[in-house]
Amino acid sequence: MKNGKGKKCFVITPLSTSDSITRRKAEGLINAVIRPVLKELNFEVITPHEIDNPGSITHQVIENLLTVDLVIANLTELNTNVMYELAVRHAKRLPVVVLAEEGTKLPFDIATERTIFYDDDMEGSEILKPILKKAIQAANKEENPDNPIYRVITSQVIKEVSAPDNIDTYLVDKINELSLIRFPR
Repeated sequence: MKNGKGKKCFVITPLSTSDSITRRKAEGLINAVIRPVLKELNFEVITPHEIDNPGSITHQVIENLLTVDLVIANLTELNTNVMYELAVRHAKRLPVVVLAEEGTKLPFDIATERTIFYDDDMEGSEILKPILKKAIQAANKEENPDNPIYRVITSQVIKEVSAPDNIDTYLVDKINELSLIRFPR
């Protein structure tokens, strides 16, 4: 991860329509907590609804998910777009900090993941700031971020390596698979 200037953080959050309570709460969290903490840590904040470049918003969202230094995911309301975007980020194995409003019942497949729960009020935002700052700093230092996708991949690799009766045969098979890959000249 970059240390200092030029870092980018993409915030994924439920949004709904511009006049909805969902949007109001998301904007409040972003503007009162997330932006100030990230600014203090020298991150540029990017949110999907503030991208004004022409083109496909889906392409721009996925591009950010796959390239920025950090993603903050707000799982409040368990929005399907946010869940999908979190999975895309997990697949890339890059740093993520997950937030959810107190009372959010996370689905079983991510319920055990580190999530910061917050109260959506003025006192809650002040309590959240130092906790979020510490989580961002920790995520920014991780060499190999842990997530459900990579735990399964690691587990599968271990099974593949330990499953064959003859490790020599296994290694030869894997080398043969690599020899089938065509690289551009």
